[in-house]
Amino acid sequence: MEIKSILNAKFQVTLGSLLLTLLFILLEYFNGGVITHHLLAREDLPGISNWWGLLTIPLLTWIVMSFINKRRNKKLKLESTHLKRFDIKILKSFLAALLFGVMVSVLWKFSLEGILQYFILFPVLAAVLKPTYLPEYLLGFVIGLLCTFGGILPIIIGLVLVVMCFLVHKLVQTLKKLFLGKIG
Repeated sequence: MEIKSILNAKFQVTLGSLLLTLLFILLEYFNGGVITHHLLAREDLPGISNWWGLLTIPLLTWIVMSFINKRRNKKLKLESTHLKRFDIKILKSFLAALLFGVMVSVLWKFSLEGILQYFILFPVLAAVLKPTYLPEYLLGFVIGLLCTFGGILPIIIGLVLVVMCFLVHKLVQTLKKLFLGKIG
């Protein structure tokens, strides 16, 4: 399957995310029950069941694919010659965020919170150099955390990171324009 057809196949990608979420939930269900995550990890506070992931993950995927297709169509109107490079860039960004999410999950599973508290801020640091707030980063990160944290907490954590990355990236870009504009 070509990259182009993957990025244009919003329904199939969303269905794939639903099936992946269902797979993780069924694994939980048959291995002791579907996990409920409590706010602030305290049993006396309300909990969020991983069953919600069957709704939130496909919804997030649909929204992200809509944003990607919108950017892609805009790029197609401007210059269709570099579209394949653009598609590859989107997939690489998604895969990098997926790997990052899996690494966060592994650090959490092995109780390495001391490392995790700094490692989780890596996208914010990377936002100094590149726009790590784009939707494909959010989706990759959320899917990377799916097996460990379910379908709600990764979206919340991911949205907080995306906002931080957006603010850092825009601040750095503004400072660059401000200082480099005066120098040049």
